[in-house]
Amino acid sequence: MNRQLRFFALFTLAITHIHGLPRTIKVGAIFHKGDEDYISTFERAIYDSKFEQLAPAFELASVVKRVDADTDSFKTAAAVCELLMEGVAAIFGPTSSHTRGIVASTAARFNVPHIEYVWRESERLRTDKSVPPSPMTINVYPDNERISQAIADVVDSMQWRNYAVIYENDDGLSRIQKTLTLKRSKDYPITIRQLNKESDDYRPMLKEISSLSVCNIIIDVEPQKLIHVLKQAKEVKLLSDYCNFIITYLDSSKLPILEVRNNTIANITGFSLRENDDVLGINWLNSAVLYDAVFLLDKALETLNARNLGNEEPVIIEPTPLSCFTENYTEKYQAGLNITSAIRELSKMGKITGAMSIDEYGRRRNFNIRILDFRQSGIVETGYWDQDGLHFTQTEKEHESYLFKSIQEKKFLISTRVGSPYVMEVNDGSARGVLIDQKRYEGYCIDLIEHIANHLKFQYKFELVPDGQYGSYNAKTKSWDGLIRRLLDREADLAICDLTITYQRESAVDFSMPFMNLGISILFSKPEEKVPNLFSFLSPLSADVWIYMATAYLAVSIMLFLQARMAPGEWDNPHPCNADPEELENNFNLKNSMWLTIGSLMQQGSDILPKAPSIRMLASMWWFFTLIMISSYTANLAAFLTVDKMDTPIKGVEDLAKQTKIKYGSLGRGSTANFFRDSNYSTYKRMWATMTETRPSVFTASNEEGVDRVIKSKRTYAFLMESTSIEYRTERNCEIEKIGGLIDNKGYGIALPRNSPYRTLINGAILTLGEKGTLQELKKKWWQERGGGLCKKDETDKSASTSELGLPNVGGVFLVLMCGCGASLVIAICEFLWNIRKVAVREKITPREALVAELRFAVNIWAMTKPVKIAKTNSSTSSVERGLDGGRGGSTARSIVGSFLRLDMLDKFDHNTNNRGNDRKIN
Repeated sequence: MNRQLRFFALFTLAITHIHGLPRTIKVGAIFHKGDEDYISTFERAIYDSKFEQLAPAFELASVVKRVDADTDSFKTAAAVCELLMEGVAAIFGPTSSHTRGIVASTAARFNVPHIEYVWRESERLRTDKSVPPSPMTINVYPDNERISQAIADVVDSMQWRNYAVIYENDDGLSRIQKTLTLKRSKDYPITIRQLNKESDDYRPMLKEISSLSVCNIIIDVEPQKLIHVLKQAKEVKLLSDYCNFIITYLDSSKLPILEVRNNTIANITGFSLRENDDVLGINWLNSAVLYDAVFLLDKALETLNARNLGNEEPVIIEPTPLSCFTENYTEKYQAGLNITSAIRELSKMGKITGAMSIDEYGRRRNFNIRILDFRQSGIVETGYWDQDGLHFTQTEKEHESYLFKSIQEKKFLISTRVGSPYVMEVNDGSARGVLIDQKRYEGYCIDLIEHIANHLKFQYKFELVPDGQYGSYNAKTKSWDGLIRRLLDREADLAICDLTITYQRESAVDFSMPFMNLGISILFSKPEEKVPNLFSFLSPLSADVWIYMATAYLAVSIMLFLQARMAPGEWDNPHPCNADPEELENNFNLKNSMWLTIGSLMQQGSDILPKAPSIRMLASMWWFFTLIMISSYTANLAAFLTVDKMDTPIKGVEDLAKQTKIKYGSLGRGSTANFFRDSNYSTYKRMWATMTETRPSVFTASNEEGVDRVIKSKRTYAFLMESTSIEYRTERNCEIEKIGGLIDNKGYGIALPRNSPYRTLINGAILTLGEKGTLQELKKKWWQERGGGLCKKDETDKSASTSELGLPNVGGVFLVLMCGCGASLVIAICEFLWNIRKVAVREKITPREALVAELRFAVNIWAMTKPVKIAKTNSSTSSVERGLDGGRGGSTARSIVGSFLRLDMLDKFDHNTNNRGNDRKIN
């Protein structure tokens, strides 16, 4: 029998080769109701396969069986048997998951290749090596595990923190299975919703997703319903700006998604298995796979036919009729196993869906999926996925070019709140700033947006946030307020003010890089300026000490005077040339004694020094006493004179936390309060507990209220506030100051909706402005030039040296000096007048003549010597005496005779004359 079959096969091949007549090979297919598109595609593929070869050895013929109900197993089994009776080389279909098992098992029983072209969830037993795989079933549709991995890789590359999944049936859940298992934070749950099968109104479900502030959505529904879902999403404002959609359908390029996306900038990412559109009229993915599957079978048959030409035992490709009703199943399709083996060995490019490579389990494992981005300008391929993973083909430059173009076509709505100096109302009626709600506003943030807009060339419009809040999270209602709420509701494109970048806010929205760095610091009122005591230099010593020192001074001076009279060594010969003097002198009279002690007390020297041991002992003790007292006075003087400058009860946050006299607080709903509330540092936790327990409340509704409270509290309240805001207010209000350094380190940023495509461009603009110095210029403009700089000098002086003394601190010393100088001048005038009286009496001239003569000599500053005058008298001796006495204070009214006196005349003077001459001074 086998010889006859081989002979028949060789004879058929020879006749076909000689006469060029292709033989017919039947190919069967089973379709259900509603598969009309598949039927036409199958028939077209069979027809087109005839033109695949130049000299075909065979041609395919279609045998189609229709089963109305896709759940009718009995009629499906009958259709399979009918195909076997007609002798088909392979069976395609069906698409129903309810009946495909019957076809697969029957085909396997008779070794007839069974080819599927729709999604099938992989059977777990097929990967179990203990169970032999079905050798006859081949699924040309891409393997579901690989598709699930491709979707997961794309979602992972987008770094979504939370997202929603909309699916239609269990096949959809299978496709996103790996996506659901991606590692994510427990704080970002995933929302999963199934389409309502009883109604085509999906708006309630879409509104629910929108209310959850979820704007990352994966849609896995049948392509016939996909556009309907997207249109309803657009109606409920879910398909809006900054929302991201992933369409899992593998032929999304054939759907009218661009028409739905029109007038929005929603990011829609799709997949496409389609490599080319050379075959017109095939618009559905399953149809395209079916078309390629027919050509794959045709290629396998062609390969076997080519092998038969040189094979001594050729494989009979033409199938023979088989019956399902025989008692045994020994009669099988002889070429069936060879055909499936040939299909697995082939690596063919499909006409539409690209590479087709079938593994040993009959799964299409190696294929390429193109990643598509649906933009306003059209569909752009940004990358592809293959067995090696995800690959991006769009360069960074191309992506930036696209973003630059899209940002220039958009008008941004920017939400902000009023707060100096970031956004302030213009009250002088000028046309500065921008118009917001019929009023004009200006400030740092207004200028910053203008610079960014000029750099990126986009248009913008400002709005004031309705509730006036920055944006804080309410754990009870699980909702945000303020600027963050506007972004989450996608009512605004940007939010800018003194908005601090925090972890909690970043969990809801995106932030640009900081345009200003800052930290929390302490705002406190300056100490009141105290008028220094005029005699504050006396403060280092108490009044009792000063009295005791004065008493000690007098007592020591008197003791020195008395002891000097008692000490023989202090009596000296007034005439050293006279070896036998008649009288001795003592230099330590009461005046000289007091002069020595006061000179020592003032750290000055004296030309009178003690010689007697007892007097030296007394002087040494006095000098020791003055050393200790003056050193103590000098050491304490600086501290007492600078005590006002060091009168700061707190120097930092640690001092603030340790004391209880000064209360402290912050803005009630802001990042500063959140910092202390969420901190794990013991000091900050203790401060937060103190702030929350203090009554009345230490929290304020605004920074302005906090500043006013600091000023009015008179150094009993400190306000915790951002350092930049403190700098702004201390430039304008000299009653307040910043205490200590920065408690933390953070920054102000521009808030954007989650996954905003413009974040990179805005970051680049901020970085450029920072490098050019524009950000620093803006800060200088609004902090100092516009109403600031009022306290700059005070701050500079204080920071330069906190130990400097002002005139009020040492004014008493100057007063003492002036009083002393005045007193000495009065004494000098008195001495001068007393000397005039003596000269007038002695010289027998009028006081006026004596005054004029003495004044003329006193104002003649070039006269370095003063001549001795001789008064008019009958006695030459008395004249000489008066002349000599006048040398001590004589007048210039008479002629000078001093130069004619001889020294030997001095020895003839009597004893009284010698005593008076001892005090004479001749210059």
